[in-house]
Amino acid sequence: MKNVFTLAALVAGVAGEGIFEPADFNITEALLDNSVNCKSLNLIFGGDDLEGQSDSAYISFVNSYWSAQQREIAPQCVFKPSKALDSGGHSAVPGGSNIEGGITISFEKLSKITLAADKKSASFQPGHTWYDIYTALEKDNAAVIGGRVSSVGVGGLTLGGGISYLSSQYGLACDNVLSYEVVTASGIIINVSQTSYPDLYWALRGGGNNFGIATQFNVQAVPQGQLWGGMRVYLELAFPALIKAYVNLGKNAKKDGKAHQILSFAFSGIPVANVELEYANPNPNATVLSEYNIIGGAVQDDTGVKSLAELTAALAGPATSAGLRQAFWTWSAQLDEDLATTTKDIFFEEVKAITDAANLTAAISFQVITEPILEKMALRGGNALGLSAAGGPLMNLLIALRWSDTADDSRLNQFAATVKDRAVAAAKAAGKHADYLYMNYASPWQDPIAGYGTANKAKLLHISKKYDPTGVFEKLQPGYFKLAGAPKSGLP
Repeated sequence: MKNVFTLAALVAGVAGEGIFEPADFNITEALLDNSVNCKSLNLIFGGDDLEGQSDSAYISFVNSYWSAQQREIAPQCVFKPSKALDSGGHSAVPGGSNIEGGITISFEKLSKITLAADKKSASFQPGHTWYDIYTALEKDNAAVIGGRVSSVGVGGLTLGGGISYLSSQYGLACDNVLSYEVVTASGIIINVSQTSYPDLYWALRGGGNNFGIATQFNVQAVPQGQLWGGMRVYLELAFPALIKAYVNLGKNAKKDGKAHQILSFAFSGIPVANVELEYANPNPNATVLSEYNIIGGAVQDDTGVKSLAELTAALAGPATSAGLRQAFWTWSAQLDEDLATTTKDIFFEEVKAITDAANLTAAISFQVITEPILEKMALRGGNALGLSAAGGPLMNLLIALRWSDTADDSRLNQFAATVKDRAVAAAKAAGKHADYLYMNYASPWQDPIAGYGTANKAKLLHISKKYDPTGVFEKLQPGYFKLAGAPKSGLP
């Protein structure tokens, strides 16, 4: 891209001297001097790479966002680079992967996937969903550590941490990245690894989109054939046994890390529970799953032997859920049966007040950041999340809402905030609260970076200042979770 070459030339000399960007470099002036706007992009790249508001493809692109709140945002144009030199999301955060009146960059043309000859590593670009990646690799009985929902994009999930079905064996997605190709604010393209720009490598492992545009991920690949898994649905009588099994499976991850679980509770006229179980071998009777397997009374059971891609497609749910209004809220606490029960009870007490909302689905999900996951966060120099295995496994909690009427926005987010606040208060009273917030589940009123701890936040700010001294990715790319604080202030 002409503009990127021009910007890179401004700093190429000093970068070799250990100064990443000249002190007087002004990205805004550089962009204006190079006339980087929708009109100039169209002249340089033509209609194949740029869609304006009058184009039918623009409308299709905006309407492809998973969340209705993201569909309501109107960028001036959509730019679709085909290589890093040119340089739609599954976020519930408005503006998380779209921008009002600006330039939205879609990576759909950055679509390479490569498995190394020894099958120990794989490379892919961000124009993919996890279904694409898993499908491409499964013919070689290989996999990478990535998302559990087929339609989720690879970039945002990995930069925010990335919980996988295989995480108790191998860690989070971010802990399995060997290197990144990154386009920096000044236009320089760099290869970032543990030995090349190690501070930026650390920051990208959980620091989100605050440091550059990642245009390629080179990651550890692992051997993986078919798995066993799927969902079971239970009624209220089974709730105590399900919570006990959830806690014990979370505690037993060091004995057998091949198991994975998501225990969710929802109100669908009556209270129901869904448990999503996976085992990394096609074995429905693994010992570590025995406590779940003896719970009778499932009113639905679609577990079976499946591929990784098939499991993620099932968890994506019906296509009709896309385009509804969406909200996530999250928090963490030490893994504890009594606290899990209290949190479930709080959810059902509060949910009664919102059941009249049109097309509502309201659920609370319990997951576990297991000891093996926490231990693997120390690999390759560690990550930015501020967690360790010293305190034992954590409950990772998520309230997920979807609905159709904008008039319900405030009260539904207030409901989620109330459940979260009451559950956090209960955890603090029990001495089991944890500050960590999983970025990929946070609401716009939450601040995941603060949850990483004071020292890690200060380190991230220092690294940002080094590689992006004028704050391009904090100011000109305002969406999602920035280093300074939550995207929205006050209350919902």
